[in-house]
Amino acid sequence: MSKKGSRKTSAAAAIGAEELRRIIEVTGKLLSTIDFDQLLEIILESAKSLTRSEASSLLLLDEKVGKLRFAVATGEAKQSLASLYVPVGEESIAGYVAVHGKPLVVNDVKKDGRWYSGVDEATSFKTRSILGVPLKLKGRTVGVIEVLNKEMGAEFTKEDVNLLELLAGQAAQVLRNAQEYMDLRASKRAIEAAQELRYRIVGRDPRLMEAIDLAKRVASSNTTVIITGESGTGKELLARYIHLESPRQEGPFLIVSCAAIPTTLIESELFGYEKGAFTGATTRKEGKFEQAHKGTLFLDEIGDLGLETQVKMLRFIENKEFERLGGKERLSVDVRVITASNQDLPVLIREKKFREDLYYRINVFPIELAPLRDRKDDIPLLVEHFIKLFNMETTKGIDGVEAAALAKLRAYEWPGNIRELRNVIERAFVLSHGFSIRAEDIVIGKGPHEERTDIFAEDKPWLEAVQEFKSQYLYHTLKKTRGNHKRAAQMLGIQPSYLSRLKKELGLEKEEF
Repeated sequence: MSKKGSRKTSAAAAIGAEELRRIIEVTGKLLSTIDFDQLLEIILESAKSLTRSEASSLLLLDEKVGKLRFAVATGEAKQSLASLYVPVGEESIAGYVAVHGKPLVVNDVKKDGRWYSGVDEATSFKTRSILGVPLKLKGRTVGVIEVLNKEMGAEFTKEDVNLLELLAGQAAQVLRNAQEYMDLRASKRAIEAAQELRYRIVGRDPRLMEAIDLAKRVASSNTTVIITGESGTGKELLARYIHLESPRQEGPFLIVSCAAIPTTLIESELFGYEKGAFTGATTRKEGKFEQAHKGTLFLDEIGDLGLETQVKMLRFIENKEFERLGGKERLSVDVRVITASNQDLPVLIREKKFREDLYYRINVFPIELAPLRDRKDDIPLLVEHFIKLFNMETTKGIDGVEAAALAKLRAYEWPGNIRELRNVIERAFVLSHGFSIRAEDIVIGKGPHEERTDIFAEDKPWLEAVQEFKSQYLYHTLKKTRGNHKRAAQMLGIQPSYLSRLKKELGLEKEEF
């Protein structure tokens, strides 16, 4: 048994049945709340009543000033103690307890050189006797619980010491639990604040306000929504907004980018598969529809779904039922579907690339998001928003953006929309040397691949020239398709998975298209 455990056991053994009953009663009170301030009040009132004292106080060690400060107190002088400090060490009784980490009884303070009279002088309280015990957290003394003036002029006894030590042990545990709980809540609030900032829809443009109003009105229903607009306009943010405003807000919000997943894999990703459904299917796997039960599934770039998958999608939207790949059991889930596309779906229908019946099922409630070039008055608000976001994520502390830099941002046409603006501001954060973003920190419309338009301008080794040609050609193809992998792969006559590998090999992963 540890020394600490041994002290607790001996302290408990040294008290009588009545005192033990009172300790149990105090324990019940301590376990009745997690509120830190309320716990402090319970601890001090319990210390006062257990030892039958006139007053009690809790002093915490303030490491910045190297003194003990009154955290909370009972008795007539408690209001006057809030701003007082007590020296640590041999200059005060509480300070002695804090330094040596053991209880101390002084039944006549005037005969003890360690008594600090400054508190009595400041409060007009008359101290006769003091009992102090250390408050320890994780083996380290962090404060002192002290009781003053035993009632009826009596002296503090060994039994009082035992009672106060037991209380201090319990107090330390509940205070630690309360502190951890408060820290957890603070972390949760910080995470929620960061999430709220990251997913906030920013702007005052009338078209944006209309889109948000439509989203709010449709959120309470289960109506299928399609969000249209160019790449980077914030379709995912609006879909998340609908989810958070809906009765499903406590459920999952899952995102599937139909353009990013090869046609051969999209069905198993959405509907799941049974064990043995195909080579490598060693276990059953739930699809996104099952995972999104009681929540929302956002299907981005739905125009890139293959025709076979579109048939299954239509069946699910109509009946809310599906079968896993390789399975025969018909499954039913409660999922709201929100779709999005940056393509002209009626054109795809005419080209026989998208089913007309599916289009009418998903086009029940369309919401369109305007491109950034049509809402340039929102640029200052978006820049301010991104500055707040990156200040939260970094330690740079940018205050704002200079007028010349803002003018440069407003003059640009933003083919990549808000996503491109975000990346430009993030790059400006890296380039900035001061507390504001300057015009020279803004790098737009001059990506490395747009600067090197003539690969014949200088002599190069064959392999280097081939590599540069590949890089530029792939960059401009992706630029034409606004970053749509599937369409770019079709134009190049390669698989989307190979296109992804090429992007990585050629250093195009972080480029804005």
